Amino acid sequence: MAKAFDAVAWMRQRRAELDRENEGLTWSERSRRTLDALDGDPLWERLKTRVAKPPVLVPRDETAQRG
Repeated sequence: MAKAFDAVAWMRQRRAELDRENEGLTWSERSRRTLDALDGDPLWERLKTRVAKPPVLVPRDETAQRG
């Protein structure tokens, strides 16, 4: 059965397009472009000040791993 939409191929294609569009720009220019693109986006406006908590790392029991 053929896929109707290949998300991986689409993302690779989009990444290549973005790389061509951003070719020759500095990091700060790329960052500014990204922020300009997000300006006014309702989802971004809700999330831009949200801070995620760092993950809690639980030490794994190495004796159980040795088997």
